[in-house]
Amino acid sequence: MNTHKLTFILLCTFFIFGCNPFPRTDAHPEVPLLEDLLKDKSKFKKIVGMENLTEIIFLKDDRILLKPDNSNLPFKIINPENNVILADKYDWNLPFYIDKQGELYFNRKKYFYPDYKKQEGFKNIVVQDSLSKISEENNDLNDSIGLKIWQDYEVKLLKPYGLVPCGNTIVNTDQCDFFEVRNNTLVVRQDERFKIDFVKQKNDIPKFDDNVLIAWHNGKMPNPIYLAYYQINTIKFKCDDMTYPQTVVIADKTYLYSASVGLYQIL
Repeated sequence: MNTHKLTFILLCTFFIFGCNPFPRTDAHPEVPLLEDLLKDKSKFKKIVGMENLTEIIFLKDDRILLKPDNSNLPFKIINPENNVILADKYDWNLPFYIDKQGELYFNRKKYFYPDYKKQEGFKNIVVQDSLSKISEENNDLNDSIGLKIWQDYEVKLLKPYGLVPCGNTIVNTDQCDFFEVRNNTLVVRQDERFKIDFVKQKNDIPKFDDNVLIAWHNGKMPNPIYLAYYQINTIKFKCDDMTYPQTVVIADKTYLYSASVGLYQIL
C-alpha cells in the first residue's frame, strides 16, 4: 500500500470518528515553547541534560541515577546539587538492580546502602543464559535426549529459589518474569537486565487547553504532530505532545523532567 492510499485511509478514519485531520494554527501563540522557557534562568535552573544518557531515574532517597546510552560510559548516582555519590561502568550483559531498601547490585557485586562504599561479591543467576549454555553443551545429542536434559536442568536450577519452569513464555510473560534477590542470589528470569525497585514517583503536569494538531510528519506512515499546552502554577508553556514533561519533588523542591530536555529545578 503506497503512502497516498494510507494517508487517505487515515483521513477517512479521522472523519468517521469525528476528528479534524487538518492541521490548525497554534491556539496560544503568546505562550512560550518549553525549550525557550527553560532558557529563562529566573524560572529554571538546569541540573542535568540528556547528553549521553538514555534515562534519568529518581530514587526514593532524593538521589538521582543517570543511566548512560553507551556501555563504555559509567552510570552515576548524584544528589540534586549534582555532586557524584557513585560512578562506575557496569557490564550490560549482567543484571543491574537496586532493591526496595536501596541496596545496589551490579557486576556480580552488592554495594551496601547508603554510601555504597562497602561491597561484596554476590551470586547472580540469569536463567536464560544458564539454559542457553546447557543447550550448547548438549548440542550434539538428539533432540529428545537434549530436551530432557534441558528440562531436568531447568527444574534443578530454579528449585532453590522457589520457582518452576514456565509453559508458554510468549503468552505468560508476566507470570514468568522474575527479577529479585532470593536465597542470597540475584535471580533474573526476563529479557530486561536492568531494574530499579527504589523509584520516586513523578507527577503529570496539568494542561490548560486541549492538544492541537499542527502538522503531519511524512515517513513510512504519516504521523500527526500535536502541540500540548501545560501549566505549572502561574507558568504556562507548550511543546510537542511527545515531549511529555513531568514534575518530581526532590528534597522539598520541585523539578521539571522530560526525556527530551533533562532535569531542571523550578525556581
